[in-house]
Amino acid sequence: MYVSHPVRAIRDDPVPGEEVRLLLRVDEDADPDRVADAASDAGATGEDRLEFGTLRIRVAHEDVTAVCELEGLAAVETARTLEMDLDGAGEDVEY
Repeated sequence: MYVSHPVRAIRDDPVPGEEVRLLLRVDEDADPDRVADAASDAGATGEDRLEFGTLRIRVAHEDVTAVCELEGLAAVETARTLEMDLDGAGEDVEY
């Protein structure tokens, strides 16, 4: 499973009390409903179901590790990958 650099940084050094929006790309063989339920059990709040089997969630930094350990995920990235600004792709921009 792919975990982006910004997500690994949050997972490895969470900031207490902070939240992050993540994109969970569900493995093609996994059930998105089951993954969404498991993410909720891990402390995440579901926000949207996007195309290509992707879920957008909000989760406390302290719960990112649990989300990254869910079965049925192909990738975990910050939702900033969907943003674009003058500096390029959002995930590459410090926040």
